[in-house]
Amino acid sequence: MSLIDARIAQLAAKVPEPEQDDATEQTPGPAQDARIALLGELRTAVQRESVLAARLRELDGALAESQAAAETSEPPDLGVEPPYPLRLLDELRAKRSLAEHAREDAARLRSQAERRVAAADRDHDAAVRERRLVRDRLAVVRDQAQGPAPDELDMASLERALEVARLAVLVTLQERESAQVGAALAEREDALAAARLARLETRIAHVAGDVVFTREALDERLAEIQAREEAVRADIASLVEAGDAAELALFQARRRLGLMTSDAADRDRAQEQMLTREAELAAARKGVEYLHQALGLAGSARTLYERRYALLQGEESALWPTWLRETQSLIKDMSDESAFAQAELDALRSMQLALARRLARADLGAGVEQAIRERVGALEAQEERARDMLLVKDQVQSLAQRLRDQLEPSVSERSLDQHLDAAKTELLSWWNKELFVIQDHGIYARDLVTGAVVFTLVLVLVSFLRSLLRRTVLPKLVEGSQTERKTARAAVLALIRNTNQLFVLIVAFYAAMTVSGLVQGQVKVWLWTLLVVAVYVQVGIWATAGLVDFVQRQRSKKEQQDPSAVTGYGLLLFFLRVGVWIVVVVSVMSHFEYPIAGLIGALGVGGIAVAFAVQNILSDVFHSMAIILDKPFKVGDFVIAGETLGVVDSIGVKTTRIRSLSGEMVVMSNTNLLNSTLRNYKHMRERRVVFKLGVVYETPPDRLERIPKMIEEIVRAQRFTRFDRAHFAAYGDFSLDFEVVYYVIGADFTLYMDIQQAINLAIYRKFQEEGIQFAYPTQELIVRRPPGELGRASA
Repeated sequence: MSLIDARIAQLAAKVPEPEQDDATEQTPGPAQDARIALLGELRTAVQRESVLAARLRELDGALAESQAAAETSEPPDLGVEPPYPLRLLDELRAKRSLAEHAREDAARLRSQAERRVAAADRDHDAAVRERRLVRDRLAVVRDQAQGPAPDELDMASLERALEVARLAVLVTLQERESAQVGAALAEREDALAAARLARLETRIAHVAGDVVFTREALDERLAEIQAREEAVRADIASLVEAGDAAELALFQARRRLGLMTSDAADRDRAQEQMLTREAELAAARKGVEYLHQALGLAGSARTLYERRYALLQGEESALWPTWLRETQSLIKDMSDESAFAQAELDALRSMQLALARRLARADLGAGVEQAIRERVGALEAQEERARDMLLVKDQVQSLAQRLRDQLEPSVSERSLDQHLDAAKTELLSWWNKELFVIQDHGIYARDLVTGAVVFTLVLVLVSFLRSLLRRTVLPKLVEGSQTERKTARAAVLALIRNTNQLFVLIVAFYAAMTVSGLVQGQVKVWLWTLLVVAVYVQVGIWATAGLVDFVQRQRSKKEQQDPSAVTGYGLLLFFLRVGVWIVVVVSVMSHFEYPIAGLIGALGVGGIAVAFAVQNILSDVFHSMAIILDKPFKVGDFVIAGETLGVVDSIGVKTTRIRSLSGEMVVMSNTNLLNSTLRNYKHMRERRVVFKLGVVYETPPDRLERIPKMIEEIVRAQRFTRFDRAHFAAYGDFSLDFEVVYYVIGADFTLYMDIQQAINLAIYRKFQEEGIQFAYPTQELIVRRPPGELGRASA
C-alpha cells in the first residue's frame, strides 16, 4: 500500500515537459495521467481483498464452531426446561424461515461472486492482450529509432501507454484475486447459513418432540385475537364516518367546481381540492376494505390456533387431511393476496412520487400546493393501512405454514383406519363441494352425481322393462280366449314398439333434475311443462298404435267375409287418428288452463261453414261410416230399400250399388239408402208364414173342428218347418175362415215356396177325402113373395 501511495505522489508531483510545437501533442499533466487513476483502483482492490480476507478468516472460525457444535450429541441449550411451550416452537420456526431466506440470499450471492470471478478473468485477459499490443508497437518504434530520424515523441507516448497497460494488468489481476476471495467468502457464508439452518432444524425437531399447547395458552391467543377484532371494528366505525365526511366534502367540492366559470387559477385550485377529496374518500373506503379483510384473517387465525390445539391433543384425526388441504389452499391464497397488496403499494408509491415531483415545481399556487400535500397525506395513510394489512397477511400465512408443518408428518404417519376415515371425510367434502352457481343456485358435486345416476337408472329400467315384456310376458299370454290373448299381446307390443326414445330421455332427464335438485324455480316449471307435453304425446302414440292394431285385426278378419270393408276400415283409421290427436291437443291445452273455449268456438264456426258447403258429401261419408260400423247389410245381401230391391254389389264412401232383380245396376247415395226403410233378407234366419183358407158354410160342425188338427199334421209333416198355430178365425162374407201360422227354417225364398206348395196340395187332397169344400165367392138370389101371390100363382 505504501509503495502504491509513493508512486501516486511521485506521478502527481512530476513537472510537465516543455511545450512542443503546435503540430505536436503535449505531455499530459498530473490531472490527465491515467496511471494515477489506475494506481487508485489498484489501491482500492488491495484494500478490498484485505477486508474480504479478514472476513473470510472470521467466517472460517464461525463455521468451525458451528461444525463442532453440530458434531456434539448433547441436546441444544434452549434456556427452557421441557415440555416446551408452543410459542418457543413458533419462534424457532420463524427463525428457520429467516434462515431459509438467508440461505437463499447466500446461494444467490455465491452465484453472483462466481459471475464476478468470471468477469474479472475476462477483464484480466483483455488487459494482458492490450499490454502485448502496446509492447509490440513499442518494439516496432524502437527498431525504427535506429534510423536517421527517430521519432522520440512517439516512443515516449508508447512507453507511457505500456506503463498504463501494465498497471491495468495489475489492477485486473488484483480485482480477480479479490473476486476469488469474495467467491470463497460467499461459499463460506452459504455453508454457514446451511449450518445455522441445520442447527435450527435440530432445535425444532428437539422441541417438536416435547411441545405442549395448553388450553390456557389457547385461550390467551384467542383472547388476543378477540381484542384485535374489537379494535378493528372500532377502526372500521371511525373510518366509515371519515369516509362519509369525505364523500360529503367531495360532493361540495364538485358542486363548487361546477359553479366556477371564469378564473383559471380558481378552477385549478378547485380541481385539485376535488381530487384531494376523492383521494381521501378512496383511502377511507379502501381502509374499511382492508379492515374487513383483517377481520376475516382474524377468524382464519382463530381457526388455525384451534386446529393446532386439536392436533397437539390428538383430536379429530379424521379431519387432518382436510385441514392440511385447506391450510395449503390458505397459504396459496395468502401468497396471491400478498402479491396483489404489494402491487397496490407499488401503485401508491408511484402516485406519491408523481405528486412529489409536482410539489417540487415553483409555479404552484398556495391553494394548489396545500391540496396536493393533503392528497399526499391521504395516500400515505392508505399506504400505511395497506402495509398493516400486508403484515397481518404475512402473520396469518406464517401461522398457516406452521400448522402445515405440523400436519404433514402427522397425516403421513396415520394408521389404516385413520386413512379410511380421512378418505371418507375427503369423499364427503368432495360430495358437498359447490362446483358453480347458476342463477344464485349452487350446483354441488352430489347433485351432478345423483342426477347422472338417476338418469342412467331410468334408461336401464326402461330397457329392462322392454326386455321383460318381450321375453317373459309375451310368451305367457297364452291363457284365456283368443280375442283376449290378441288384445293383451297388442297392448304389450304397443308398449314395446311405440315407446318413443325421446320420451324416455325426457322422463329420465326430468327425474334426474328433480331428484338431484339441480333445477329450481322457473327452469323446473319449464321441465314440468315439457314432461307433460311429452306424456300426452306418448299417450297419443300408444292410443293410435292400439287403435290401428285393433282395426287392422278386425279388417283382416272381416276382409275375407266382406271385401268392401277395406275402404271402410281405411276411412275409419283416418278418422280415428285425427280424433286421437285432436283429443291430445285439447287435453294439453286444457291441462295448462289455456282458454280453449274461444278456439273451439272459432273452429266450430269454421266447421259449420265447411259443413254447410259440403254437407251432402259429408253426409254420405258419415253414412258410409254408419254402414261400416252398424253393418245393416254387406256385399251379396238381398235388400229392399224403398222401391228398390236387389243384391248389394259394392259399398263406397259416397254411394252403394245394388244389382236389381231385373238386372240393372241401381246407384243410391248412402244418405238416401239409410234414410229409407231397409229390409235385409240375407240376415233372415227363419221365415214366418201366415196364410188363410175358407170353407163353405154348409160344412158340418164336426168337420170344422177337425180342420185345425188336419192342417197341423200336414205342416208338421214338412221338413224345415215349425208349426205355430191354426184356428177358426172368422166368419167371412161367403166362407168360414181359418188362419194358419208356421215358420220355415231358412231364408231361401225358393225353399219357402216349395214348402208352401206342398202344404197347399196336402190340404187340398185331405179336404177332398173328408168331403170338405173350399169356399169361393158366390151370390145367391132369394125371392120372397107375399102369401096371396103364392096362391094365385098356384091356381
